Amino acid sequence: MVELLKISDQVLLQVISDALTSRSIRFRVENAGMQALMPLPGIMDARILVEEDDLSAAALILQDLEIEG
Repeated sequence: MVELLKISDQVLLQVISDALTSRSIRFRVENAGMQALMPLPGIMDARILVEEDDLSAAALILQDLEIEG
C-alpha cells in the first residue's frame, strides 16, 4: 500500500473514507485515533493508504473533492 494523504481533520477523513468506500477503492487508515489523543498537527496525522493499483483512481477522487494530496 502507498500513502495517498496525511490528514488531521477527522471530519474530512470521514468524507474521504466514505468517498473511497463508495467507489470500491481498497484503502486503510493508520493512526486514525491518535489525533484525538494527541492533537499535534503534522506529527500525529492519520495516514490514508491505498493499493498501488487504485492510486490514480483515489487521486481523482481527491481532485473531485478539491483536496490536495
